Amino acid sequence: MFKPLEGVKVIDLTYFIAGPGTARILADWGADVLKIEPFWGDPGRTTGAGMGAPADFGRNPLYSCYNSEKRGISIDLKSEKGMEIMERLLSTADVFVTSYRTKALEKLGLDYESVHKRYPKIVWAQINGFGDYGPAKDNPGFDTVAFWARSGAMLDAAERGTTINPPIGFGDATTSCSLAGGIAAALYNQQKTGEGAKVMVSLFAQAIWNLSSLVASSQYGDEYPKTRKAANTPVINSYECKDGKWIFLSILEHERYYDEFCRVIEREDLIGNEKYSTTPAARANSPEFIEIISQQFKKWNQDEMDKKLTSSDIAHEKIQHVVDVIKDPQALANNYVCEVENRDGTKCYMAMPPIKFNTIDVKCACDAPLIGQNNEEVLRELGYTDEEIKKLSEENIIKSVPYEK
Repeated sequence: MFKPLEGVKVIDLTYFIAGPGTARILADWGADVLKIEPFWGDPGRTTGAGMGAPADFGRNPLYSCYNSEKRGISIDLKSEKGMEIMERLLSTADVFVTSYRTKALEKLGLDYESVHKRYPKIVWAQINGFGDYGPAKDNPGFDTVAFWARSGAMLDAAERGTTINPPIGFGDATTSCSLAGGIAAALYNQQKTGEGAKVMVSLFAQAIWNLSSLVASSQYGDEYPKTRKAANTPVINSYECKDGKWIFLSILEHERYYDEFCRVIEREDLIGNEKYSTTPAARANSPEFIEIISQQFKKWNQDEMDKKLTSSDIAHEKIQHVVDVIKDPQALANNYVCEVENRDGTKCYMAMPPIKFNTIDVKCACDAPLIGQNNEEVLRELGYTDEEIKKLSEENIIKSVPYEK
């Protein structure tokens, strides 16, 4: 398997989802990722429990999604000897990625300015909530508040009259892709110049970019939130079928497909009707055209309507639940989800990083590391003797938490 980041060493000082997800993507691309945790572990280890998923050392599918393919070490970074270990790690690293807040990093001497001064070749990368500047720069920034609430997505992507109760980690996972791409670009520059760089992504910035089309259109009267009963265009909308299941219709070229769509829904009498046959006319008469389409969709089950639309090459898709995606033949065929074995021997499906190189094959070689699982291995690589490692453990500078079935 082609791994473009083989030979790249990444120090991962992150927690929860966005930061760990970034480092997970880099690991998928071949980087040697070393996750550093406090003795109590990344608080993201317990996130799955709040969603009803198992979250222990034997089986923790949500945590594993963002932390598999890594090695792990647990260090007391508030101690002098712990920071000595960190310095040795940084001296061997190509990338330092963190989601700690800037004030905490400054206290540890791990902010960009300090690290760049000591190790100018390192690509220093950070995810935070709201960016480096402005009144909210030091605010805590989970994706629910920074990505969803402040950006407008929570309100304007919902059906009118309510708000979205956002899926956990949605904004985090999106942001992690952007930061991974930025790190890759900085590594390219590092190879050319020998110099590192600061790479920054905030959850707030990512959400604004995701909503960039609305940023443009809402300045010119495109009102949000919308309702499907009065959509901007009736042929980009959701419709319920006879069996209570839904289809989303997405005809972007209204005039090109209008006549054929009328045939699909068996309303040939509407062909040439000036009230609906053009985009401006359909917008002007949106509620009544939506009602006509709604009545016709309810004559067929979802599968039947899906076949009719597919045969006419009209863009659409069945609206399904996330749980349906786990067994979606398209997702399985491309290894977008993959069955993995948990540490306790049970199996589950895991979402895979979306970028593929040359092959759709996936690497699922190791589960997320236990707390301090690779302490001894990593410290030996840094030149510590077995006696020194033993002493560090006795002095509570490093710690490991074993797993027993």
